[in-house]
Parts: sequence; structure tokens; C-alpha cells
Amino acid sequence: MNKVYVLGIGPGNKDYLLKKTEKIIGKMDVLIGGSRALETLAEQKAKKIKITRPLVKIKNYILANYEKKKIAVLVSGDPGLYSLLNYLKREINIDILEVIPGISSLQLAASRIQISWNDMRITSLHGKDNKDELLVLLKKEAKVGFFTDNKFPPAKIAEYLLKNKIKDKTICVFENLSYADENITVGSAEEIKKLSFSKLTVMIILDNNQLNSSLRGDIDE
Repeated sequence: MNKVYVLGIGPGNKDYLLKKTEKIIGKMDVLIGGSRALETLAEQKAKKIKITRPLVKIKNYILANYEKKKIAVLVSGDPGLYSLLNYLKREINIDILEVIPGISSLQLAASRIQISWNDMRITSLHGKDNKDELLVLLKKEAKVGFFTDNKFPPAKIAEYLLKNKIKDKTICVFENLSYADENITVGSAEEIKKLSFSKLTVMIILDNNQLNSSLRGDIDE
């Protein structure tokens, strides 16, 4: 029985793609993924299917074809962190699935500012209306990492924090991680609210004593 692979393809740049994942991709007949993932692997000869809503179309295609075609679903970062994996597990027999991890953009972000992430609370604002959840985490946690989206970009997040009287935090905004135009901006909420950023961002917000002060000077913009 063919497996349907759920592959974490990392933060974007192929340098962060695991060798095992590359080998699997090279053997596939069909690659299913978002636009950015498929563009990254444009040289692959496999048929490429863009993920669109409703997701039932993807599910139906997989179930109708996995026995005769080798199929992989590509997810950004790691499949275990806010990816399509949860949906696939609900809709497809887990015995059919094989999951291969990848490097999350939050892992890469933590390494860029030289902090551990085993004690970081992680959430996502991507496609979600859970600003209040973020607020609760920031009030009780020293280190919070999360994914953003266009509806609630970093500047608006900074404004939201100030509105709710959260000022004693260091905000790190990571744009286009792993790409040639990668940029990291570190500042207070007052500073971040005045800036604009690219669409592809993740953020880590820290208590002010969590980031090495000498490092801050190296990565501020």
C-alpha cells in the first residue's frame, strides 16, 4: 500500500530541506502544496496540485489516487506546528499517512536571536481571531512565539499591546526567514507600531531581560 507523505519543507530556502525529504520528493508522482512550496520545488517533474479551499477537493483527490500514485503533501515548516496535518488525520486513515518533520520558521527565528525555545509558548494568529489568547499568554509568559497574517500584522499587534497596557516587552519581527531578503527587527511596541513589514513574518515577544543586550544592537534595523 502506498503511503501518503506529509512533508515538512522548512521555512522556505531549500538549504533547510532535510535530505530524507528531498529523496522522498524526488520519487513522488504528485506534489500537493501551497503556491510558495510548489514554486520552491518547481524543477520537480511530479504533477503539482495547489492547495485551495474547500480542502475536501484535496482529500478526495488523495483518496481516489493514492493507491496508484505516489503522493506527497508539502507543508511549510514542520507538520506538527499549525499545518494541514490535523485536517488530513481527521479525513484520512492514519495508517495511510507518513509524516516527515521539517524545520519550523519559529525554530529558525529562535536560533537567529540565540535563545532556547523549549520554554517558549507557541500560538498562531494566522487566519484566526484569537488576539485575546495572545494577550493572556503575554501577561503570564516570558517568551511567546507566533505566526502572523495580513489581517493582524506586526504593527497592529504592537498597537494592540499598547492599548492593553503591555509595554515592558521586547518584540522581535522576522521577515522572509531563510530567504535572501531576510530581515530581523527588534524593538519596543512603540517602535514596532511605526514600521511596516513584508507579508511573510513570524514574531517572538520576550520579557525585556530575555534577549542579550549586545545581540540586540547587531540585529536591530
